[in-house]
Amino acid sequence: MNKRMVTSIVLVLLMLAAGCIGNVRDEIITELPDDWKTKTQRTISQPQLVQFDSCDDMEYSLKASIAEEYRTELLQAVEEQYYYGWGMFDDGMVAESAMDGDSMASTGSSQPQTRTQGEDFSGTNNQEQGVDEADFIKTDGYYIYVLQGSSLSIMEIPEFGEIEFASNSSIEGSPISMMLQDDRLIVLSSYNPWSINSEDDLYEYLRWGGEYSQWRVNSLTKYTTFDISNRSSPEIIQELYLEGYSVDAREIDGSIRAITHSWLNIPGLSNWLNMPSAYYELQWDDPERKTYREMIAYETIQANDEVLEAIALEDLVPKIYQRVGGEIIEHDMRSESCENFAQPMDGFSRGFTNILSLDLFSTTFDFESDHLLSNHPLVYASKDALVLTENSWDWWWFWGQDEVDEMTNIHTFDISVPGVTTYTGSGRIDGQILNQFCISEHEGVLRIATTVGQWNRWWMDDPEPMSSSIVTLVRGVNPETDQQVLLEYGRLDGIAEDERIWSARFVEDRAYLVTFEQIDPLWTIDLSDPATPKILGELEVPGVSTYIHPLHDGMLLTIGMGPAGEDGLGLDWSSTRLSTFNISDLTQPAVADTLMLSPVNDPEDNRWTWSYSEAKYEHKAFQYWGPKEMLAVPLSTYRYIESHDEDVGYHWSYEYISKAIIVNVDEATGSMSIHGEVNHSSLLNDEGRNHWWGGNENIRRTIFMGDYIYAISGAGITAHHLDTMELSDVVMFEVEYPEYAYYDY
Repeated sequence: MNKRMVTSIVLVLLMLAAGCIGNVRDEIITELPDDWKTKTQRTISQPQLVQFDSCDDMEYSLKASIAEEYRTELLQAVEEQYYYGWGMFDDGMVAESAMDGDSMASTGSSQPQTRTQGEDFSGTNNQEQGVDEADFIKTDGYYIYVLQGSSLSIMEIPEFGEIEFASNSSIEGSPISMMLQDDRLIVLSSYNPWSINSEDDLYEYLRWGGEYSQWRVNSLTKYTTFDISNRSSPEIIQELYLEGYSVDAREIDGSIRAITHSWLNIPGLSNWLNMPSAYYELQWDDPERKTYREMIAYETIQANDEVLEAIALEDLVPKIYQRVGGEIIEHDMRSESCENFAQPMDGFSRGFTNILSLDLFSTTFDFESDHLLSNHPLVYASKDALVLTENSWDWWWFWGQDEVDEMTNIHTFDISVPGVTTYTGSGRIDGQILNQFCISEHEGVLRIATTVGQWNRWWMDDPEPMSSSIVTLVRGVNPETDQQVLLEYGRLDGIAEDERIWSARFVEDRAYLVTFEQIDPLWTIDLSDPATPKILGELEVPGVSTYIHPLHDGMLLTIGMGPAGEDGLGLDWSSTRLSTFNISDLTQPAVADTLMLSPVNDPEDNRWTWSYSEAKYEHKAFQYWGPKEMLAVPLSTYRYIESHDEDVGYHWSYEYISKAIIVNVDEATGSMSIHGEVNHSSLLNDEGRNHWWGGNENIRRTIFMGDYIYAISGAGITAHHLDTMELSDVVMFEVEYPEYAYYDY
């Protein structure tokens, strides 16, 4: 093999003196192969998931993916191109009689004997009817379940407008969300290995042995299943820990699919250049600097290969742990020949997407786990189908492949049988998908909204411009391989050149898209013939909508941001704007009304920070209640206050504004008006709370129950009568914040 000299003897001696080469390999390398940094040509074939024939095949594929990812990042470092990427509560609760400035309202309105979701009370704002999404607030109409701090709190609702504390249960880790069905509740929590007590049996399972002190993973997801038949004393009946972080979860009639994503920390691998001090003493434009980088990169690539060769497959695959009677049982996710793991035919990923299937009513507490070698997924589910989408390749894969556009893999699964998840085929589309609302299944046809272009090529000076598409897919069989596949059935390209999708919603045989660059077009699209999707109408509106909520066939309700200036261009990121759109004529969509919301009367006063509404980014915070044609929108802001006292010196604190704005929405005309507000500010602005800010001060969720609205923040839960907006009951969460100090100057 032809080789070339890359350094002089002087340079080698400098590096030896700095201890740089010797700490990578014992052998000194002064010549590098000519092709050592040739960019690997990628192969594009099919996205279909292929089960591994053997664990040896899986080990080879996984190690090849890891080695190529680290090699690519090291080559980027040689060229000096780097990727930068894009509260506390205790278990106590105390009932309070009232908040400052509020009087207690009577709860004497009539109560239904049987409380039905959708008729008597609102639940989680789910994308699809009958498919419940995990959230940190749940209700069955008789109780409200709240994850706050490190506890599960259960409040009874004896009568609408009342709140009675039922119980608190400690949750291991940081609670994320939960799923509820009848007398079973499962809590998902994030568990950082660094927080595990060294006396816990789980501690040693998660550590790498030998000289390495790091953990196998950065995060675990814990699944704690409770029997809540006695709400005053919930009982833990199962505890599972899965290596990886929670992505999302869905529940259908007690059958749960929980999705996690994992990748393991591998001791000894490096994706950075450990340069000697002599390197930093050279001038920035000295060509010897690149010589250093090349040599260290080559040495590091060789060292990484040795690490991967020595490590066993079981140390590259995430595991499940089960706590039974205080002891830990380790479950190896691999079957005997690893056939329960699969990857796309041309997949190149070190990550694992794990589908944990649980039946809340199983007496044996069994679970099924399925695993894909894939990139981070998005999750969509109808009552019978689970859809996982992933970027076909991670950002590093495109290094040296600038002619290839982004693509997305679509993997579908049958979930009609409780506790069983069956693969039903894959497909691939151009572009990337914004969120779950860009995915929908209707009458056996999968519909996808996607933005195409070269999104994440941060090293490119002039990536291809963006545009959006609608693609429809149906299930079929590849006659050559006899595999189940998703076949493209129809498509609509060229939507909104130079813009990307900001929100989408599919409703039966229609689609609604909002795209944006400087102004917001709303697009109405006909999908009655899924083979030939057609644009019916377009409406340009200043600002942008980030979430679309259909009221009925003729009206849309959206939330988003207003324009930056009077010319209608750009975005005012601090604003919250509601819009209604009349779509009774899909060829001529029209604005019915707009309403700007603010948590304070003087939003232009620069003493306040930008106002914030979680509902602009999280659909579960957007609570529309059809029976009363009312919408609840959380809004908050705060400001920093500093004062001086002769006795104690300078004193600082925060002033919080935490509200839920209640809006009347006329479904017939689309007109909107502010009905009233729920204000938690007085729960927060006291000496015990207002010296710390962590985001838990915001009202984050609301629930409509009969003639009342319940609002939940990190401070507590309140009930207000909707007719008068008077407070009827409140339970406050006791919160401990870090100690604060006063400073004398």
